[in-house]
Parts: sequence; structure tokens; C-alpha cells
Amino acid sequence: MQQADEKLAGYLKRLDEGDADEDKAGTSGGSSHGDPRLAEKIAAVRGRRERRQALLEELDRTGEDQISLTDPDSRAMARMTKVGVGYNVQVAVDTKHKLIVEQQVHSQVVDMGLLATTAKAAIQALDVEKIEAVADRGYFKIEDIEACETAGITPYVPKPVRGSSVREGFFPKEAFRYDPGTDTFICPGGQTLRPCRRGRSRENVKIDYSNREACLACPLRSRCTKSYRHVSRLENEAVLDRMAARLAARPEVLGQRRSSVEHPFGSIKQWMNQGAFLMRRLENVRGEFSLTALAYNIRRAISLIGVPGLIAAAKA
Repeated sequence: MQQADEKLAGYLKRLDEGDADEDKAGTSGGSSHGDPRLAEKIAAVRGRRERRQALLEELDRTGEDQISLTDPDSRAMARMTKVGVGYNVQVAVDTKHKLIVEQQVHSQVVDMGLLATTAKAAIQALDVEKIEAVADRGYFKIEDIEACETAGITPYVPKPVRGSSVREGFFPKEAFRYDPGTDTFICPGGQTLRPCRRGRSRENVKIDYSNREACLACPLRSRCTKSYRHVSRLENEAVLDRMAARLAARPEVLGQRRSSVEHPFGSIKQWMNQGAFLMRRLENVRGEFSLTALAYNIRRAISLIGVPGLIAAAKA
């Protein structure tokens, strides 16, 4: 819309200059310096601007942040180093056999918040009481991880390295050791940071820890903060501490995730030549991928136990 306004301003300026030239020459009936199709161009730009204004009003009305003109349910999502318009496919894969245990298709752009939903459905599909769920750092969300533990799911999700301190090259939060016995942090300089402020962070209570006096005299201050450092901790952050301890004890599970959950996607895209959905609208795409997952599992089962074994299992 801003570009349209700028283009319109340019066209109108040209019209004004053409009128001025006509006045000086004392002529009428159109300027020889003007573009005879200028009025058409102005009408076209105004039409495009009005359509974009209508789209903007639709975004305000629905609260969405995107509108897809090809498929109303699809969204622009990061795909490797590019951005593609499509859907977010979630799969839970059995690490032993690389079978798809659970699959879901979403319009949600990011994976954050989808771990517990997918893992709970996998528990029901497997008819077990407990499972271990390994996911990449894009699923890191404390509410989701806590929901997994409550449902009998042991989550393994690496913590993403983010935050203003990391961006500015200061010590990350991981360099500060939390002592649950005293509810304090020990900073890289060996000083104690105590609770100084409580507030809310989305759905959780957040507690800030600091020690201003120690920061002012600390020799590591230039590597830690511009003024004085405070470290935040959520009231239920013990769930993240437990998961960090599990990951430290079993770092190999992250590599196991890559070799298992990526197997179905590679097979579906390369062997089955399904690099894109054929259907549009969310419910149709869900039906399409459900059939795709079924076909993949049948092919995988044949590879594992052969056709006779699959027939025998179907009869059982």
C-alpha cells in the first residue's frame, strides 16, 4: 500500500506538470509531454491498493497474520533456506522400525506448542502408559514439556540459544548455576544473585535474580552486562532442569532422532515422489497425508517382515 501511494503520488505529480506545461503553452486537449495511458495506470494502482486495503481489514478482523490467496488454509513457512506456502506436517516415528505411529497436519507456522499434542496421540496409538519423545529445539516450550511429563511422556528437547545477552556476546544464562536449596544463582564471577522481582511471563510466574553491588565491582562485567546483570527463572523451570540433566546423560538421543524421524520424510519425497500436496484446504490435505502415511507404513512393513508376514499380521 505504501508503494502504491508513492506510485500514485508520482503519477499525480506528472499530471500536474503536464497541466502546468499546457497552461504555459496556452493549449488544451492534452499535453504532448504527458503519458496518454496515465489515467489507466492511476486507476489500476488505485484498484490494487483498494484490494490490499480489504485484505488488511480482513487480517484485523480475523486476528490472523497471513492470508493465502491460493489456499486459504495454507501458510508461508520456512523450508530449509527458502520460504514455501504449505502446511506443517507432524509425525511421531518408532525409532526401532521407523514406522509412522502418529501423523498430524497443521496450518500453524512453527513447531512450538505441538510436541505434547503429537506425543499424547502416539501414546494412545501404541496403547502404552509411557514413552520417550525426542524433538529438535524448535519444539522447546516449557508449557509443552511440562504437559508431556504430566501425561507420562519423557521429553528430550535441546534448549535453543537465544536472548539479548547472547546476541550482544555476553555470558549466556547457562553460565549461571542455579542452587535450588537457597533459591539463588551463582554467576561466572562467583557472586550470588538473589530474587529481586516477580512478574508474569505469558502463562507463568517469572522471577528475576540480581546483585547490583557485586556487578559494579566485578572484573568480568564487560563480558556480562552493560550496567548490572539480572537472570530470570520461571516458577516451574525445574521441569527444564530435569530435561537438561537427561540430555546431558544421553546426548546420543538427538542423533537418533535425526536418523529416525527424517527417514519417512525422505522416503515419501524421494521413493514415493510426493514432494508437494495435491489437495487444497486443511481437511483435504489431512486426508491426503493420512493415505500417504498408510502407504508408507505398508511399504515399510513389507520391507521388515515381507508380504506373508504382513498378511498374517492382518489376519491376526
